Amino acid sequence: MSLEKKKAIEIVPLQPSGIGEASMVMSRAFTLSPLLVAALGESNEKQRSTIEKMYRMMLKEKSGTVLSAKEDGKILGVIRFLEWPQCQKENNSFLGLKFLLVLLVFRGKALRLRKWFSIWAKHDPNKPHLHLSALGVLPERQGQGVGSLMLAQLCDYADKLNQAVYLETDVRRNVHLYERFGFAIVEEEPVLSAPNWFMWRPPRLV
Repeated sequence: MSLEKKKAIEIVPLQPSGIGEASMVMSRAFTLSPLLVAALGESNEKQRSTIEKMYRMMLKEKSGTVLSAKEDGKILGVIRFLEWPQCQKENNSFLGLKFLLVLLVFRGKALRLRKWFSIWAKHDPNKPHLHLSALGVLPERQGQGVGSLMLAQLCDYADKLNQAVYLETDVRRNVHLYERFGFAIVEEEPVLSAPNWFMWRPPRLV
């Protein structure tokens, strides 16, 4: 991607009116995620629609910070992060009363989703950090620096707060992207048979 095109991309807060478009973007970004395939079934339109429903529920919660990468008014990618201990409260809510809603919406897939999030909750560090809960880019715009722009904004924000950043990923090539931004693997564990890497980035002096 040319420097001119990169400059045209804005990283801005996601507005309520953009939740539908953002959910669609995330569903397309994660259709081939090994973990989501293990949890929801093979990659097809039905699976993509279920992922879109998941992200619509998440983004409507209005918890954490959600930013979108926009070009000419179109959302290319989305990043969401929460401040500790809000991330752990969200996990506990999902595994508790909110699971009843998940059970109604996702039915047979709900138990696999609960197992997934219970393993992630076990690894979530019990100390101050920003938790990167989602980072997705439209498939046709991946590898063009859109994700890096959003990740750079998160890291700059964390450094200004003197905060560490934590994340989970099930995609090996993403590990290399995160390592370029100062993340290191702290733990590994399969989730629903899909390899998962848990990564930590200490704050840098600014």
